[in-house]
Amino acid sequence: MGPIWLELGRLVESGEPGALVTITRTAGSAYQREGTKMLFRGSGESAGTISGGCLEVDIFERCRAVLDGGTARIVTYTPESMIDTVFGFGSGCLGTIHLLIEPTEAWRVGRERQMLDEICRRVRAAERFGVLTLLREGERLSLPLRRVLIDSRRELAEGDAWVPRAILEAAIAAVTATDRRPSRNLRESVNGRSIEALIDVFVPPQRVILFGAGEDARPLAAIAAQAGMEVAVVDWRPELLRAERFPEGTALRCLRPEDFPGDVSLVGSPAVVLMSHGYEADRAVLQYLLKEAPSLGYLGILGPRSRTLRLLEDLGMEERGATIARTPAGLDLGADAPEEIALSIVAEILAVRKRGSGVPLAPAPTGRAPQKA
Repeated sequence: MGPIWLELGRLVESGEPGALVTITRTAGSAYQREGTKMLFRGSGESAGTISGGCLEVDIFERCRAVLDGGTARIVTYTPESMIDTVFGFGSGCLGTIHLLIEPTEAWRVGRERQMLDEICRRVRAAERFGVLTLLREGERLSLPLRRVLIDSRRELAEGDAWVPRAILEAAIAAVTATDRRPSRNLRESVNGRSIEALIDVFVPPQRVILFGAGEDARPLAAIAAQAGMEVAVVDWRPELLRAERFPEGTALRCLRPEDFPGDVSLVGSPAVVLMSHGYEADRAVLQYLLKEAPSLGYLGILGPRSRTLRLLEDLGMEERGATIARTPAGLDLGADAPEEIALSIVAEILAVRKRGSGVPLAPAPTGRAPQKA
């Protein structure tokens, strides 16, 4: 959600009207989960997605109503209410979605503007944090909305004393958790009052470092960037590190293997892929990664497994390498072309980061239905 926060900052700065839409609670099957956002401009343009396109037209009309009224509201879509929402088909998700729709005007002044500036700063700095929003006290939407930034601290500023201790502890647990979807709806009963809040956790994007800038690095950098990852490409051959060969925003670093990582940060558990196709170059970098590097989120090595085993034997690190390195890198997709291999590697990085199994979501078909004549 980093790009949505930054776009909200730009929209508020411009003074253009708009509405911020946030999923606050879901039940059953839903396309997106708590914390997912969309930003609608008064002109009709939008950023982000809530339902993959099923509800957006209707949501935009709700946003217009919020802009006209100037007051935030919570909108609920249920399977029954969504039947005729989109051309008579509904969302197809068969779940219930609660949305907070608020005018961006509310972020323009005072404490909210200061908080938005701080949120944007933290997003740009790739910090992990949470935004706790009080939604309801009892059955009514709590207006004006009250928010507080959450990290690992247990004590709040004087102006944030409205946060119940149970909600605060649950919010801190969400921010520091390793769950694949840390944002969540929080509900507690405090002194006989029902309290509902949303802890909206920003998780920095996955950083990917490619050691090797050959032709096969180009599709890998492109697919990783399309998946929202921050990509850096490291190589010792300047002729391969031309900006036009890689997606806009790719960090390019010219380093000899023995000088790795140089000014390339390995903080924050990045994913590293060795793909230089140079045995001695890969060996030098692998030695650093296995002996001196901080914790990595993923370490993949291109090439046959026998080559990696030989690298590890040369380094005397067979056991440690076998527990860390994924070789050959990528999921088994039957990939042959560089683009297919790149897709399999990005898929494996995602599976590792989000603790996915990497197996099909649907069971394999047991047979084909007979064809009609």
